[in-house]
Amino acid sequence: MALGNRQVFSRGSKILGRRAPGTLMQGSGFISRWLHVSILLIAGFFLIIAFPFSPAAQKTALHLDGTPADPFQEASGKPIVLVFVRADCPVSNRYAPLIQRLSSQYEGKARFWLVYLGKTALADKIRHHESDYGYKLPALRDPQHALVARAQVQVTPEVAVFDAKRRLLYHGRIDNLYEDFGHARPAATTHELDDAIQAALSGKAPPPSAPGVGCYIADTE
Repeated sequence: MALGNRQVFSRGSKILGRRAPGTLMQGSGFISRWLHVSILLIAGFFLIIAFPFSPAAQKTALHLDGTPADPFQEASGKPIVLVFVRADCPVSNRYAPLIQRLSSQYEGKARFWLVYLGKTALADKIRHHESDYGYKLPALRDPQHALVARAQVQVTPEVAVFDAKRRLLYHGRIDNLYEDFGHARPAATTHELDDAIQAALSGKAPPPSAPGVGCYIADTE
């Protein structure tokens, strides 16, 4: 019996001896995979912290020199007026004198920006257009329509007026000069942009938004 017990014990030892290395190898593999996944997660976390506002991941407007532009940060607490234009839109171009006059009238009280749309609106073309139509206010490019989305505009020329707290007060036409494309009144009888700027400055209710008449922004995509 003793011999038999030793033989049984001996066989058991061999069986246990064969299992132990496999168990250790499985444990080591699990730990290695866990460490690998942990390192990747930590690296991803630090990348997110380091580049939270990467231009590649965000749509952004651009200054004419190609640097990212945020008119809301550059407004210094003043109301913001975004005027959406196209160099090839005849309705936009007819409004150039009025836009320039209003920007001069509210200089120091509100910040005006011309916003040019489409990827083909390049800096040299914009500068040439500003010179041709007597614009003296700053211009931005919006090739990805980041400002279009925020302003909720659909055609050019349309405007968006934000108060000093960056709340959208008004978006739509400049006035009611145009009844339809190619059909203009002798003179405008409502002046929505002027009224909206005054509302932003005084805290009064802005005019209701009204759609503009002109060239569809979707055509610039």
